[in-house]
Amino acid sequence: MHCARQVRFSIVLVAMLFAACSSGDYNASEPPPFIPPPQPAAGTLGDGRLGEIVEWARATQNVPAMGAIVIHRGQVIESGVSGVRSVDRNVRVGIDDKWHVGAITKSMTATLAMILVEEGLITLDTTPLDVWPELVATIHSGFRAATLRDLLANTSGMKHDDAWSGAADTAPGTVMEKRRAWAARLLAEAPDAPRGTWWYSNVGYMVAGAMLETRAQAQWETLLETRLFAPLGMTRSGFGAPGVAGQFDQPLGHNTFPTSFTAIEPGPGSDSVRALGPSSTVHVSLGDFARYLQAHLAGEEGTAGILSAASFQELHTVIAQPQGYALGWQRIEQLAAFGFPAWGHNGTNNRWFAVMWFSPAKDVGVMVVTNCGGDRGGESISTLDIKLRARILASP
Repeated sequence: MHCARQVRFSIVLVAMLFAACSSGDYNASEPPPFIPPPQPAAGTLGDGRLGEIVEWARATQNVPAMGAIVIHRGQVIESGVSGVRSVDRNVRVGIDDKWHVGAITKSMTATLAMILVEEGLITLDTTPLDVWPELVATIHSGFRAATLRDLLANTSGMKHDDAWSGAADTAPGTVMEKRRAWAARLLAEAPDAPRGTWWYSNVGYMVAGAMLETRAQAQWETLLETRLFAPLGMTRSGFGAPGVAGQFDQPLGHNTFPTSFTAIEPGPGSDSVRALGPSSTVHVSLGDFARYLQAHLAGEEGTAGILSAASFQELHTVIAQPQGYALGWQRIEQLAAFGFPAWGHNGTNNRWFAVMWFSPAKDVGVMVVTNCGGDRGGESISTLDIKLRARILASP
């Protein structure tokens, strides 16, 4: 069985076969072996059985909680959640709860960049030196010609992560100043790959976010709230691990071990450092994300919204081959076998896992979430995603 691990480069689409089995006697002092529940039929969209299917996927990997939402023909056709907010408390998840989406944040930063392009504040061909000419004496030659487009397409050659990230939040200054200082540090180092080579980079998105902040003269979080969340009515979206420590008012992320989970309270250490926000720190409710996903689906189909249709389509245009990476979005060629090429992304901070995608050919969009990371989080996500795709194929 191919296990889904922390996904950096593409959405993992794996078929899994689960079989209930018994291996004879076991020590009575140990818990009985886990037996996966029987697999339900996929059914069809809107038949009222999504909640049952979400619970099956959750129970199959025995993860704390899962959720899913499907949009079809311009509206939410079904949504469902199952499980508990924390393994330490028997508090059930709710349909309006918030979920951390990890690297799916990159698609939002790229969308924000295109919004600022349309506002005339920056272009996709703007370079870090255009934004910060004072770096001329320190920027590495390998980054002199790098552009905002390169950073958003992961083709700038910027390293994947940076050992200095832990110090970024303790550096002096505002969050904007921290990002600006971190960007200067990164741009002074040699690239990990030649410009034009696809090289997935979390810190590259931080540099892109810092460029947007400088040109718009506002913090990335504020820009996302005012340019993206508010226009789309995303009132239950924010940054970092959701909820208030000790209140169990939202799902908690979980560290995952072979036979157990540890719930992580929101607050320090529960997410990536704040300065890395443009890469990976957004949380959303399922309903909020449906609005965002529908905007991109409609834009790819030719309908303007927060962006012109042309700008939406530029965001989805593949730049890096063969990975199929565009600007914060990835073309999922594996879905072509199902008759509907799609665009999407996934994300995990090792305490949460999320996958989203949309298909213009089927006029459908999907998001699947869980509040745990690791292999079990990835496998539960893949299990439910595969079942939802079968459900879509069976629907008119």
